[in-house]
Amino acid sequence: MLRCSRILAPDAALAVTHELALGYDERVKSRLAAVCQDGTAVAILLPRGTVMRDGALLIADDGTVIRISAAAQPVLRVTADSPLVLMRAVYHLANRHVTARLAADHVLIEPDPVLEPMLVALGARVEHLQMPFDPEPGAYGGGHSHGEPDTASVTLGEQLSIEAHRERLARQR
Repeated sequence: MLRCSRILAPDAALAVTHELALGYDERVKSRLAAVCQDGTAVAILLPRGTVMRDGALLIADDGTVIRISAAAQPVLRVTADSPLVLMRAVYHLANRHVTARLAADHVLIEPDPVLEPMLVALGARVEHLQMPFDPEPGAYGGGHSHGEPDTASVTLGEQLSIEAHRERLARQR
């Protein structure tokens, strides 16, 4: 079994030897046993709060590189006839801290029997699909943590924002 305790951003130029498709609920776990498409067993041991983004690379203790992909899973595709209705739907989802993937004309969320009728009542349409789900990482790289961010999955802009926040807090002390 390969033991993986390091993760790199998708843009790292490394030779990939295995592929591992995981649903979103698996990609947010810091401890996970899984099996790659070729049957190779993997033990994932990452720092708490790490989110394995679609395309991220896991590095095994022996140097083996495994590419993570977002597996197809049930999702809700939320659309509306007007941008205002869609914005209202997004507002109510964000107010409930719902993990979502945003697009210009729709929002993807995980199925939820409480949210679906709320969205319909707001005037949105909800369609059940089976597809990869890789939600927005959030302002600080995903998760709702107030500890150290997962720097492997944050953008340069997010890293700069995090650093500016740290500096502002240090000046206040």
